Amino acid sequence: MKRVSMLLIAVSACSVGQWVPTPAEKPLTPTELASRNLSVTGPDTGLTEAFAQALKSDGFNVVAHPPYHEELEVTVSTQGPVAIATLRSDGFFVDEERATGNDTAALARALARSSAMADFVRNGGLPQQSNFSPQ
Repeated sequence: MKRVSMLLIAVSACSVGQWVPTPAEKPLTPTELASRNLSVTGPDTGLTEAFAQALKSDGFNVVAHPPYHEELEVTVSTQGPVAIATLRSDGFFVDEERATGNDTAALARALARSSAMADFVRNGGLPQQSNFSPQ
């Protein structure tokens, strides 16, 4: 019986589902948005540049260098008609937002209003980063 329950716990912990982003009850202020450097990467240069511009318009501090320790990196890609922005810091997942029609402005607004983004900024990073030392 103990083995069965351990197996069920292991299987449920490994189940994969789509990330469901949530908007913050209290979105970040422009000052909070600009408090962290954000690097933008992606396979499509045109989409990456358009998304970087949309992020700047929303108040993000977009930088042209790879992210340093505890900075943010967003990778923008497409999956058919959907633009996907995956936000990470030190390789750790922070948030993922999606916008139909490859709408970079909607994607930037979603990240700016994200509860995960607000938690990251207001809590000084992720809990995993407190004991993390990049190589």
